[in-house]
Amino acid sequence: MFKKLLPILALALAACSSNDPTVDEPAVGTISGFEKGVYVLNEGNMGANKASLDFLDLKNDEFIADVYTRNNPEAILSLGDAGNDLKIFRQCLYAVINGSNKVEVMTATAARSLGQVNIDSPRSIAFDDRGNAYVSSFVGPASEQPKGSVVRFDVSTLQITGTLTVGVGPEEMVVVGDSLYVANSYNYDSGIYDNTISIINLQSFQVVGAIEVAPNMHHMRLDSDGNIWVNSRGNYADILPALYRLSRQGKNWVVEKTQAECSNFAIAGNTIYMYSQTWDADWNASYTYSTLNTKTLAVGPCFIADADAIKTPYAIAVSPAGDIYITDAKNYTSSGTLRRYTPEGTLRQMYTTGDLPGHIAFWN
Repeated sequence: MFKKLLPILALALAACSSNDPTVDEPAVGTISGFEKGVYVLNEGNMGANKASLDFLDLKNDEFIADVYTRNNPEAILSLGDAGNDLKIFRQCLYAVINGSNKVEVMTATAARSLGQVNIDSPRSIAFDDRGNAYVSSFVGPASEQPKGSVVRFDVSTLQITGTLTVGVGPEEMVVVGDSLYVANSYNYDSGIYDNTISIINLQSFQVVGAIEVAPNMHHMRLDSDGNIWVNSRGNYADILPALYRLSRQGKNWVVEKTQAECSNFAIAGNTIYMYSQTWDADWNASYTYSTLNTKTLAVGPCFIADADAIKTPYAIAVSPAGDIYITDAKNYTSSGTLRRYTPEGTLRQMYTTGDLPGHIAFWN
């Protein structure tokens, strides 16, 4: 059986490195041919082996729960433990599964597994236009702990081609030109915060510098003007969550702190949609929602009509069509929801997801 599948898998993996691929789906699996929709990666609690993948089929107006298990019945432990990032690169879907120490590679048209790349404690994934994937990892060389690393692999072969040491707790990354920018965060064992963004030259694959921003950074996004946006989670005490803009001036990056408190955000055009999570002295969480103009840095009001109906916002994204998606993790231990809003902020639909719906990717 495996020998029969090899040519198909080879073709599909090659498609991940092609600009205009054609992917043949294996006969195994009960549903396929997804043309347009939204993938949701549910993290599941660490150690529970409950990471799962849902798909909202926008063409057929159907929500398909746990699509990975359904289309990969031979997978012994299903998707794995603790999903941490989800991206689509060309025709392939990449799920970073932190607790299972792997990146799961699938076809985007059916979430059919093509293989895995084994990486210790992976956190986030990014791609360049040459067919390389870059994965941040909390694990670095023993001699340089608590620093983490960035692992590079070839998407056409799934072979690791390099590893670099970066800062403490590397999280999300963006590619700008020939450079990869890595948001460093925090080491839970040592309690050490990092306030830098590591800069990697992609041609030499060497760390060439760092930018000081703020402690405990997490999400990174690019706007249409080439600016880098990154949020800092602060120190959970006297340093609050914040959002920063990095704009290029000559060879240097200028760091600007905005007036927005930000825990997670999405960019659409010249608007940033965000929410912020803060705690009181008894560790009770509260949430606020706002927008920010990427050019003027003006903070706007709440952008959805029913913010009070969301118990625990956990992910946010804006589709190419302008719909706003927000997930609700509820009590962190049971099924969550995916909420779909119109561009004007009116709730359009709501769907039940797996546990801790933390990551969203738009297909086609």
